[in-house]
Amino acid sequence: MARPYQKANIPGPEMGTSVKDPKVMANIIKAPKKKVFVIGSEALTWELDGKKVADYYIEIAKKLDCLVIATGHIYKYLKEHIDTEKLVEMSLINITNRLSDKEWKGLDGKGQYEMAIFGGHLVFYSSQTLSRLKNFTNWVRTVELDKYSHPNARFSLPNLSDAEWKKFLEELIENL
Repeated sequence: MARPYQKANIPGPEMGTSVKDPKVMANIIKAPKKKVFVIGSEALTWELDGKKVADYYIEIAKKLDCLVIATGHIYKYLKEHIDTEKLVEMSLINITNRLSDKEWKGLDGKGQYEMAIFGGHLVFYSSQTLSRLKNFTNWVRTVELDKYSHPNARFSLPNLSDAEWKKFLEELIENL
């Protein structure tokens, strides 16, 4: 099991799983669940061999055909690449609160989400969001696709180098 990227991140008795195989992660996130992909603006600043991480996340979102929530200033960039009917702008705190509300009917009015996929957020923001969802919900599975191990996510990646992360994302997209 991977160590948490943040050394002080002690998650309690329940810890998520680090998924090392992109095929396994592909099977997890393409499960027939109502899902939402929450993409943060750090995905615009992170690059893997000249390609923005946001572009990898866009490919994943298109293959999953799920709703995308843009947090921060990434909305403008995503609007150029994703159908606006599948794109919503919302703060990370707001979507975390809504996912934590069992009575919330989702952005489409058809019920709460069963899976929330995250990527492109600063580590400490993701950690707190995932902690809240882990400890105060039992209806939403969380997946973190950034290159850091997040023990508060049900599924996350192990701590990866940029080269390993690029390879993982490419294989993940290929297997979706």
